[in-house]
Amino acid sequence: MLKVVSTLFAATLLNAIPAVAADAKQELQQKLESMQSLQANFSQQVTADNGDVLQQLTGELTIQRPNKMRWKTNPPDDTLMIASGDTVWYYNPFVEQVTIYQQQDATANSPMLLLLTGSDEQWQGYQVTESAPNEYHIVSDTAESELNLGFTDDTLTDIELQQQGGDTITLELTDVAVNPSLERQLFTFDVPDGVDVDDQR
Repeated sequence: MLKVVSTLFAATLLNAIPAVAADAKQELQQKLESMQSLQANFSQQVTADNGDVLQQLTGELTIQRPNKMRWKTNPPDDTLMIASGDTVWYYNPFVEQVTIYQQQDATANSPMLLLLTGSDEQWQGYQVTESAPNEYHIVSDTAESELNLGFTDDTLTDIELQQQGGDTITLELTDVAVNPSLERQLFTFDVPDGVDVDDQR
């Protein structure tokens, strides 16, 4: 009898896990769907798998769903990355070079893409669990990387990207504005005179 009860309990638990995961994914999608645009300052820290801090920097993050992002870091490590929806520009003023990528190729395997899109096709490749209230753990089916998103109420405030066998990138967002009106030119890039262009498209 005990074996039967244990078997039933295990079966009930196993059947419940996909439902919980599905609810977490749907809940996270709804939170992100309500965030059609975002502007924030950020502090970023990169740590190695042994805990050593490799990099610390600050900057500004701007998101316009779907698929547009502006990422600007402050001196002395000032760089600019712009995703326009089909093209990514990465500009390093120190070396006077801009590298251009096809956006689909540059972000196809990154869970960070989920911040920019509501595409069901993109979400199908990821599993979502709620690791704590208002904290979501996202892992790709290929387990190449993991993403943790933390919300204060319904506002995104913490992002952590864990790369398999590699570095962990942690972002803390402050002065977050949700759904601000954004100028279109924020997501375009004009190559400055004298800057080398490395076009990878």
